[in-house]
Amino acid sequence: MSNETEKMLVRKPLEEMDVIDNFLFNEIMANEEDGIELCRMILSLVMKREIGEIHYTPQKSVPGISETNHGIIMDTYITEQISEDGTNKPDINVYDIEPDKLKDKRMWLPRRSRYYADLIDVKLLSSGTDYDKLPDLMTIFITSYDPFGMNAMYYEAGSIVKTHPKIQYNDGIRRVFLYVHGNLPDNPAPEDRKLWNLLRYIGKSISANVKDDLTKKLDSIVRKTKADKEVGVRLVKSWEIEKEIRDAVKKEDQIIIDTERERADAAEIRADEAEKNAKLAEKDAKAVREELAKYKAKYGELK
Repeated sequence: MSNETEKMLVRKPLEEMDVIDNFLFNEIMANEEDGIELCRMILSLVMKREIGEIHYTPQKSVPGISETNHGIIMDTYITEQISEDGTNKPDINVYDIEPDKLKDKRMWLPRRSRYYADLIDVKLLSSGTDYDKLPDLMTIFITSYDPFGMNAMYYEAGSIVKTHPKIQYNDGIRRVFLYVHGNLPDNPAPEDRKLWNLLRYIGKSISANVKDDLTKKLDSIVRKTKADKEVGVRLVKSWEIEKEIRDAVKKEDQIIIDTERERADAAEIRADEAEKNAKLAEKDAKAVREELAKYKAKYGELK
């Protein structure tokens, strides 16, 4: 069983969960009012503007481009309605928010972000959208680990014309990585400090991290979610599913171990038989050599 699988199967009590934990994050998103509120908090601080009317789908499944390519399950797929300005621009922006604690897979995060964005684009195009109508897309990964080792709370990656970096290359995709334990930038703007406070609370959802109106509002949502008895029931059911997964993985591992042990035992038997046959062959060869020596002693060298 891999380290990541082990981590996924660790039982964490609901009262000790943080917003960055998948279960609690998804339970907040399952409530439309609370989900929209959390989406607005994150997007308004990242975009540094007011957010328009939004619609979102928690746990949205996006299939691969064929049966042989794996799909993805996005934690939160969001569309923002933007006002028409008489241009030929798309009328929505698309966002994907992903809490991520998979530290062991940190090196693959840029490629994972790329794959998510590509599948979303394929999904949009398959619905009849032309290239010029593709909406702007932002993927936001909220990580419990430092994705790029600079101890910053905010990283943003994008496409450039590598040979001429001053040329604008707008493909409509922004990739943002938020590190919940990262440092504020130098001379932070008020929005930066609010984002820092929000990330601290998302990473560790305790009363000591309630620093302003936004974190106070999110803390209220978290407390309400944790107090919901149905949420507790779903957590217990998720533990039962995890146990089934653990048992299945253990069973599969044991089958592999038993199979390899059988192969090793069979190989050892074959080796013993080969060694035994080799000894018999050596004994026969020794007897032949002795007979030949007697013959030479009696009759001389063979001609």
